[in-house]
Amino acid sequence: MRSIVRGAVLFLAMSSPAFADNLIYIDQTGSSATININQDGTGNRVGAQASDSVSDGATTTMDIDQVGTSNELDYDIYGDNANITSNITGNSSDVDVQVGTTGGSNGGSDDVNITINASGGNSNTVNTNVGTSATGVDDVDIDVDITGGSNSVTITENSTAASVTDKITDVDITGSTNTVTATKSGASQHDTTLNITGSSNTMSVTQSGAEASTVDVTTNGSSSSVTITVTD
Repeated sequence: MRSIVRGAVLFLAMSSPAFADNLIYIDQTGSSATININQDGTGNRVGAQASDSVSDGATTTMDIDQVGTSNELDYDIYGDNANITSNITGNSSDVDVQVGTTGGSNGGSDDVNITINASGGNSNTVNTNVGTSATGVDDVDIDVDITGGSNSVTITENSTAASVTDKITDVDITGSTNTVTATKSGASQHDTTLNITGSSNTMSVTQSGAEASTVDVTTNGSSSSVTITVTD
């Protein structure tokens, strides 16, 4: 299914029997888009195998709910004032959200909020990549909340914002054998907060650029590993 939306409201709901494969591909251009997607089943996908779904325009509000096993979300966001929410329930799902990482007519993305919630599942993968090659990617707030074991979270940010409120990452995980890797570079003020409850979790935070940096890690559990690297 391919949808091209220009400044519209899009509601998609797909119910999948076991072992079914439903694909939603979105190529949206224009401002003030509201996108709601609900998928229930196994092996469902938002974004094609070789091509991410795209929203290119200001003021995008997106809510994607995926319930089941081995579901995937691949989405690229370009433009200011975006609010992105991904909710996954189940095992072995993959969420990949890119913000202003390549061209696009709105490659500079200011005031972007990303919320990813994974509940009641194991072996899920969450990846967010912010401003790797684009300039003018500012004010990005990333919140990840996970319950379950053997999940992997990777956050990479290279936005140019310099204000203390502009680059905020907050990861909360309850469960064991989870891995969190956060890397932030670019202009100053790199704020990362990790709250991890459970055993045998691995956390790595690397922050660099123009000195100012804050890392706050709280762990509750045994046999966890924490590595923090901060450079100018």
